[in-house]
Amino acid sequence: MPFDVGPWELVILLGALVLLFGAKGMPDIAKKLGTGMRELKGAMGDVDPRRMLEPGDDAGTRTPPAAKPKPED
Repeated sequence: MPFDVGPWELVILLGALVLLFGAKGMPDIAKKLGTGMRELKGAMGDVDPRRMLEPGDDAGTRTPPAAKPKPED
């Protein structure tokens, strides 16, 4: 199990969630969580790998050069 969590810890966690949100609120929370995960997965698929910077290429992180002060007349 991830994070070294056993089945009894999961049962206790699920019971605490049911107590906090109620049995009727759990499907709504699961639906919102699934929608959020689907949106995240879609956004990750929209990333164009050709536009990503190559290692060592800092073209996208450069700051513009400072403007030269105007000479006073």
